[in-house]
Amino acid sequence: MKHESPKTSWMRCAAIAASLGICAVALAAGPTVSVPSTPDTNGTVTIKGMDVAALTNVTVRFTTEKLSPIDVIAQVGANGSFVVQFAPPVVGGYAVKVYDSNGQMIGKGSFGHFR
Repeated sequence: MKHESPKTSWMRCAAIAASLGICAVALAAGPTVSVPSTPDTNGTVTIKGMDVAALTNVTVRFTTEKLSPIDVIAQVGANGSFVVQFAPPVVGGYAVKVYDSNGQMIGKGSFGHFR
């Protein structure tokens, strides 16, 4: 039976730990945002996000041709999720963009409000 020197053993252990760290970073989920295609029966659209930096703010921007953009700021929970409910003030198509606290867009979608 062949024995490794303590230095070789430590280097092998460090290499394995480094590769596990790289795999963990590669598997880390990026933020996800969901936007429904239409409002619910109460006329409200619920925007949800997950895997966002905890305890930060996100800005949800609603745009339509008939109005200036409407920004809604929401705090992300400790679990990395947020929920924004929005009642569209006019009928038409809306674009939704979600920005993290650094101003980077982390998700987008669109919906139509026709009643």
